[in-house]
Amino acid sequence: MTWRHVVLAVGFLALAGVRATQGATVWAVVFGLAAVANAWLALRSEETGAAPAVPADADPREVAAEEVRCRAALRRWQLLALAGALVAAGLLLVEPPLAVLAAGAVLVAVLRGRRVQRYAATLPSATGAPTPPATNGAARGTAAPCGASGVGS
Repeated sequence: MTWRHVVLAVGFLALAGVRATQGATVWAVVFGLAAVANAWLALRSEETGAAPAVPADADPREVAAEEVRCRAALRRWQLLALAGALVAAGLLLVEPPLAVLAAGAVLVAVLRGRRVQRYAATLPSATGAPTPPATNGAARGTAAPCGASGVGS
């Protein structure tokens, strides 16, 4: 179980209870479903993916160059997420509906950053062995190479 999904599930459950007592049944159901989804994610996050296959002809220089590209791409996505969060916070004070769009852009930047991290975890180390997969379930799924898609990747 990951603690963040458990905390989110409890928080959504509390919001569902507050909305139910206020008579907003639709919102209570929405927050209840969000609580159930986070509880499911907390239980599912223990699953880990299989270890990535190491290519027999992995050139250490190419691997090192790809690691540099991944670090640069990760820094760009983190910077975009931080800038977007600051813009979203400012828009929240000025024009709240636009803050939702800015928060969506922040979410995209965070997700792309995590995708770069997952891809970097599949790169072989200097000894030729793959980096061990993350234990929080971040190694699941497939990830595109750092420079394969998206602006700033």
